[in-house]
Amino acid sequence: MAQSLGQRLEAEATCPLCLELFSAPVVTECGHSFCGRCLRAVLGTPPRPAACPQCRAVVAPGSPRPNVSLRAVAELAAALAEEARRPLCPEHGEALGLFCQSCRCPLCPLCREGPPHRRHRVQPAAEAARELRETLQSNLGFLRKEREEFKPRGEEKSVSLLGRMASERQSLRDAFQQLQRCLREREEALLAQLDRARGELAEERRAYVSSVSERKSLLDTLITEIEKKRDQPVVEFLMDVGKTLSSCEAAKAPIPEPVSPELQRTIESLSETNQLVMGAMAKFKANLLSETDRERVKVTLDPETASPYLFLSKDCRTVWLGEWQQNLPDTPKRFTGSPSVLGSPGFTAGRHYWELEVGDGDSWAAGVAVESVQRKDSLSLAMGKIWAMRLDWDRRYTALHMVPAPLALKEEPRRIRVHLDYEAGQVTFYNAENMTQILQFKASFTETVFPYFWLWSQETSIQLCA
Repeated sequence: MAQSLGQRLEAEATCPLCLELFSAPVVTECGHSFCGRCLRAVLGTPPRPAACPQCRAVVAPGSPRPNVSLRAVAELAAALAEEARRPLCPEHGEALGLFCQSCRCPLCPLCREGPPHRRHRVQPAAEAARELRETLQSNLGFLRKEREEFKPRGEEKSVSLLGRMASERQSLRDAFQQLQRCLREREEALLAQLDRARGELAEERRAYVSSVSERKSLLDTLITEIEKKRDQPVVEFLMDVGKTLSSCEAAKAPIPEPVSPELQRTIESLSETNQLVMGAMAKFKANLLSETDRERVKVTLDPETASPYLFLSKDCRTVWLGEWQQNLPDTPKRFTGSPSVLGSPGFTAGRHYWELEVGDGDSWAAGVAVESVQRKDSLSLAMGKIWAMRLDWDRRYTALHMVPAPLALKEEPRRIRVHLDYEAGQVTFYNAENMTQILQFKASFTETVFPYFWLWSQETSIQLCA
């Protein structure tokens, strides 16, 4: 009960912006409190009227006042947290000065009187530690002897597996080389056929252009000749009229086709073959990627869970923070205590990953959350059900789970891969551009796990990668 009250006290003393215990808290005219530095960042430099991060009411510069009472509560919460880190009995909060020999665990005086240990042999912790150190010392000689005689045979299995991996590596290399050789041979054959058809087409085009030029020249010559000849005297006109008539018949002969039917059929056949080859290669590439990358999943944003302040694209793959609150039904699934949204599908087993792009903006978070995550309370109260990384307004990265922890990153990732291993209880974040590991959480999942996203800046959007 004391621990629960302490957690509640810490939650009440946590700033909703930085999610840390209040530092020099101030209260706005609308009744909401924030760290002084957090609210100064919202008002900007120079200060200007801005919307309250909690209720969107206007906060005028100079209107917030110091919250002395809340500052005292925050200091008390920090003192309680410091005291909680001392090695005390988790049940009674007393010093662990006794040791139960039957259960082999430290006890406080109140534990000693409880039913589980009342009939057990109990001794002072210092005396028990002295005896157990002697026992461990006697075991040390035995363990050293065991180490000298220890001859594990697991290396044989490792050597066998190494040989197997080397063989599979060579087989894979040979298979790809054969495939590449086959593709090169087919490429060269198709290119040679295309080059031959191109050469024939160029030759027929030259012949066609030459025929067209000759016909045009003949027509010009005949027109000039006939116009001159029709006015000649009878005998002079009849002397070479036969030659002119022969030239007219030649001018009426059809010009050869620009592309022969045989060549046209050859080109169309080659085009069909090329389309089939490119289609087959596209299918092969898609099948190869899908068969070898089985862990990648297509994640979309679930509109039924989105906060009224979050806007989703039509394909449910992009989310951004709006300027106003949408009129959406307040269902049990919907986040109303924080600008959050879950992804779909959820996972109850297996290894899965998805990627997202965050651009250059700040005030975002991405990761996973279990189905029972609190959706009507602030983000600080939902921490225990979320495993995520966040970029704060001051460009600092944070690991979000229970108590936020700072992250020291050498670079700012723009494309992030989130990898979930349900059975192993691992959530790992990578910079998808160079696959550098950013962060890894250890957990124990017993319910459905969903992709999770949070936004607190209108200059930022999160886009799920296809």
